[in-house]
Amino acid sequence: MGKETGSFGSAVAATRYAEAKASFKPNPNWIIPSPIASREFRKRNLGPYRTRGAIGDFDVEPENIIGELLLGVFGSVNTSTPASGVKLHEFVPADTLPSYTTRLGVEQTERVLPGCLIEALTVRFPHDNNVKAQAAVLSGFVETKASLATPTLSELQALVFPSGGGTLTIEAADKKALIYDIEVTVKNNIPFDRGALDGRTFSVKRYGQREVTGKISAYFDDTTEYDRFIAGNEFKIIVQVDGPVISGGYKYYLKFELRKCVYLRDLAPDVTPINEPLVVDAPFKAFYDITGGFNAEVKAWLENTIASY
Repeated sequence: MGKETGSFGSAVAATRYAEAKASFKPNPNWIIPSPIASREFRKRNLGPYRTRGAIGDFDVEPENIIGELLLGVFGSVNTSTPASGVKLHEFVPADTLPSYTTRLGVEQTERVLPGCLIEALTVRFPHDNNVKAQAAVLSGFVETKASLATPTLSELQALVFPSGGGTLTIEAADKKALIYDIEVTVKNNIPFDRGALDGRTFSVKRYGQREVTGKISAYFDDTTEYDRFIAGNEFKIIVQVDGPVISGGYKYYLKFELRKCVYLRDLAPDVTPINEPLVVDAPFKAFYDITGGFNAEVKAWLENTIASY
């Protein structure tokens, strides 16, 4: 992936790479009128060109494409230097989004998709695997091809909760022993099926309503979260996973903070045999919070050695 710094849809070189499964389906949206005078189809015109794609599930490493996807789905980033050689990137929601050129290396050639917008990003923190991410990507520009490039892949290991360490709190209470999976999704609801009379491309960036949702999978060891659900009480989630040391006391890490969440449903456990643990899958939604100048539904932090995004 490479962030487009010129005009929207003008392809750029890749700056960040990842080993990830990806599926991108282009659609020329042929306009084919039904025949009236005969049984044969004889006429057709090209309609709006649209490509929908998905990247993932891929292992989240501190310096692969996760920073690009965070910026792509949030829209804005503030970068600071807490120590020499250490960069802390704070991703905050914005009303405009950057575009990217996505390049897919597929053995014989490289598919080049300019004008990509990040429709949604889901990051999952499982108990039994590396941190995983999946992105929904939209492109309204006709793809081209190029010679297969040689990627520059990070040597860093993926972030992982069990052995890497981190924090997971709900309303400042440590919940790591209670929760075995948590995921966070940011979605932009881009009106991608709409077009204009200026051509076949999605030539002007347009955005829908931002949604921040997630799911907690937890053991039913006590009724704290169930009580919160029944009462409709708000709560704050902070989830952070740490990687190796960069320098001094500074580590690679990825963090999400959601200040004002409510559970939507499914907080009551089912009755199960005694040899099975009681578990719940609790979907939640985050709302905009202005407390302390937070001014967001969610923010994310990524600490690594990348100078900028």
